Amino acid sequence: MRFWDTSALVPMIVAEPASEFVGRLLQTDPEVIVAWTAAIECASACARRHREGTASDNDLAAALGRLRELRGHWHIAEPTPALAALAERVVVRHALRAGDAIQLASAIAAAGAGDPALEFVCFDKRLNLAAIAEGLRVVSADL
Repeated sequence: MRFWDTSALVPMIVAEPASEFVGRLLQTDPEVIVAWTAAIECASACARRHREGTASDNDLAAALGRLRELRGHWHIAEPTPALAALAERVVVRHALRAGDAIQLASAIAAAGAGDPALEFVCFDKRLNLAAIAEGLRVVSADL
């Protein structure tokens, strides 16, 4: 299994340079673990494209439809007091935004919950550096 950050989930939903890479990763392991915030962050990314004029009304509707379909297959790292405390520690140790700290803490918790070989799929350089510092194995596209 792999833990997927939102930066790697969005190319599943809308066409991006990393979409082909993401498709190959999914073929090798279709089990996707995400933070409880992932669907919200993906919807936000799709809506932002629409607001910025890079996605039409139809594009937005199609993207949100793909998101609904995909999230039905995701394993969710649910919020718990322990996860919140871990996210607080992570945000203090690394220069991360709150959402990224939740993503990283969720991945750390998933790896600690029985899969120490869990890979962290992320296309955000700063978050990848923090994940490596926390001992996670990072998978990223070189685009």
